[in-house]
Amino acid sequence: MNSARKTAVVIPAYKPDDRLPPYVQALIDAGVGRIVIVDDGSGEEYRGLFGRIPQHESVHIISYVPNGGKGVALKRGMAYVHEECPEQLYVVTADSDGQHTVKDVLRMADAMDEDSHGLLLGSRDFTQPDVPFKSRNGNRITSTVFKLLYGQWVSDTQTGLRGFARELLPMMIAVKGDRYEYEMNVLIECAHQRVEMRALPIQTVYENNNEGSHFRAVRDSARIYSVILAGFFRFIGASLMSFVVDYLLYLLFNNVLRVAVPVLAAVSRISISTVAARLLSGVFNFTMNRKFVFKDDGAVKKSFPRYLVVFFMNMALSALLTSALHTWLGVSENVIKVPVDILLFFVSYTVQQRWVFRKGRG
Repeated sequence: MNSARKTAVVIPAYKPDDRLPPYVQALIDAGVGRIVIVDDGSGEEYRGLFGRIPQHESVHIISYVPNGGKGVALKRGMAYVHEECPEQLYVVTADSDGQHTVKDVLRMADAMDEDSHGLLLGSRDFTQPDVPFKSRNGNRITSTVFKLLYGQWVSDTQTGLRGFARELLPMMIAVKGDRYEYEMNVLIECAHQRVEMRALPIQTVYENNNEGSHFRAVRDSARIYSVILAGFFRFIGASLMSFVVDYLLYLLFNNVLRVAVPVLAAVSRISISTVAARLLSGVFNFTMNRKFVFKDDGAVKKSFPRYLVVFFMNMALSALLTSALHTWLGVSENVIKVPVDILLFFVSYTVQQRWVFRKGRG
């Protein structure tokens, strides 16, 4: 059995044009084992176009109303493959607007047949002159932000041509997201689960400046970036709440000690209050990060010791770097502490995500 026969191609289609039927025919002619077209609520006026899709034993059309979004369509198609197509070992998702050539679909199937691990991403060459400005710069910015926040470089974050082994189907179906943000959620989940994301160079096709795309620049870009930045914003929120808790506890302990132990020296009282407040606010911050920021379901006995390492290292580095830069640069320690703590804030986020609350595939 060749690689194409082992592969199921899932095509989400919302109000497609006349290119879809011949595209499906070309996939049939290429020997693709299963072709699943998902009519994502295109409406009555498109029934004729879907009716022109070649009837073949390898072709299956899923139709529903109303429009649910690309994420819904992809998951509906993948669920069908998971439940009804046990002979297909690989899954390729492809767009219906002509951007993904049959040749590249077959190259992806061949590549997975040679090495099926991870997520294979069809990567377009954005340096070509015919690539629309918004696509070139949008992907470049998104790739950079993704690398900074999730630690993996993905050269084409918005590609719809993706391939993976059927073992990943349950994870792909479980990923949240109904519209274009679903595909970004997949990348984030793969980064969290340590699923390697590999690039396969593909032909870059933009017809009529990509006017056939249903991607809404402002609204869908906002959805995508809200997904990318959601975890980091939750981290900021948890940190601010922890700061408030820390300060309130400090005030409480300091005032209680002042009244209860009046003979205690001010330095000792402040030191005890600071350490006690910081330890308790640290436990609060750990809980917030574990439950709401990184949503870690692992054992506390594994993540908490790691968190303590980061917690104490962060305090030590703050003091060390602030003192060192104050000495070397002659800048006020009160001034230099601000950029030092901002830098350590980003470092702490990265380390907690990739080590403290690290998710893994077994």
